[in-house]
Amino acid sequence: MYRLLIVDDEPVIVNGLVQLFQENTQFELDVCKAYSAREALEIAKKMKLDILVSDIRMPYKSGLELVDEITYYWPLCRVIFLTGYSEFEYVHEALRKNVDNYILKTEGIDPIFQAVQEASHKLDEENGRRLKEERAKMHFQIAESVLRNELVERLMGGESVSGLLAEPRYEELSLHIEPKQPAFFLIGRVDRLEEATSRGIQESIRRSFSNFLPPAFASEHAVIEGGIHVWLLQPGEELLGRFMGTEPEPQLHWNGISVYMKGILELVQNECENLLGTSVSFGISGNLAGRWDNIRHQYETLRGMLQSRAAMGQSMVIVDIEKANLHEEALYEHGRMKQEDVKWLVIDQIHRYIDEHLSGDVSLTAIAEEVHFNPSYLSRYYKQVTGQNLLDYIQSKKLEGALHLMQQTNLKLNEIAMRVGFDSHSYFTTFFKKKMGMSPQDYRNSNCVN
Repeated sequence: MYRLLIVDDEPVIVNGLVQLFQENTQFELDVCKAYSAREALEIAKKMKLDILVSDIRMPYKSGLELVDEITYYWPLCRVIFLTGYSEFEYVHEALRKNVDNYILKTEGIDPIFQAVQEASHKLDEENGRRLKEERAKMHFQIAESVLRNELVERLMGGESVSGLLAEPRYEELSLHIEPKQPAFFLIGRVDRLEEATSRGIQESIRRSFSNFLPPAFASEHAVIEGGIHVWLLQPGEELLGRFMGTEPEPQLHWNGISVYMKGILELVQNECENLLGTSVSFGISGNLAGRWDNIRHQYETLRGMLQSRAAMGQSMVIVDIEKANLHEEALYEHGRMKQEDVKWLVIDQIHRYIDEHLSGDVSLTAIAEEVHFNPSYLSRYYKQVTGQNLLDYIQSKKLEGALHLMQQTNLKLNEIAMRVGFDSHSYFTTFFKKKMGMSPQDYRNSNCVN
């Protein structure tokens, strides 16, 4: 499933396009929306984007400026511009930026559908080409650096990074991580133990991660005990600068780095599943700057979390140690709960999150972060356990909340719309009418006593 982001400073256009894409059965898209370039950039920092449909003239940043920012984070994202203008300079600049299409808003919805369909085909072709190359590479085994693996394994064991690098044994190694700067580590684990010893699979996982890791990160990789992948990662200065707050004083928003990394891991997990038929889970450490002496504790904690979740039948997990509820994680320890009980524990977490955030972000990405799943896997997991689509459940809760507020309060309809997660009254009206067969006002007039 590809993720489509629609951006325009006119909400009626954005909401209309979102509705049309959701109703068009030829597309299987996770459709997101933004009403400004600024909002679009915040979304780009939180989730991977495959196709961008954007107005070209907007306040703060134009569509031409926005595409540079989006492709910084997601270089493979396909771009389609919408505009009410046909000036040559915009067409020329769009072509220079290798934009897929440039469509006048007056042309209607069919050219937009066609452009998105073509962009999807290009993504399919690119993914197919990459998978073909990966299958070819699986026939070749790339030798691991014994010394580098040994060094990383000793680091995970808690030995001093400065002491290790001072040893003559490692003097020829050029470690790409500067210990005094912000850095973190990831661990990756094949969810099925019988596949963990396959060298071809392990090498493909490493290559997949390398393919999707932006050059903004310095990286060291090793495979250590039991086939556990470890990556030491360090964001470059430019990337760190993009996650620096400005008020009241400059401060690094480390959570933003972690959320961005989860989007990258989603890509890796999806490719491993599509290419190898293998599910991989990941654990993300906290910032190691000034905390390298804590690395062994973080490593053992994350490894334990992944092992416990795998034992409980969960796949494609992404655990962030700084977001994990350790009391809750203890319930996953082998023998503490039955698998069936764990399944419904997760479903209860999902339902609780939706209830508490109905007026805010209940996207697959937000819910997946709450339960430490890959967003695509979350959707499948929910359907397997409950027999219901998660997006259908979310919509039913929005409708249920709206009906309750209309029956039990005197809130204005636009206020009710906001409380159940609709930032556009017209979008709420369309949603409500589709579900109930009448407008919200007609429903209130016929069913509610003032």
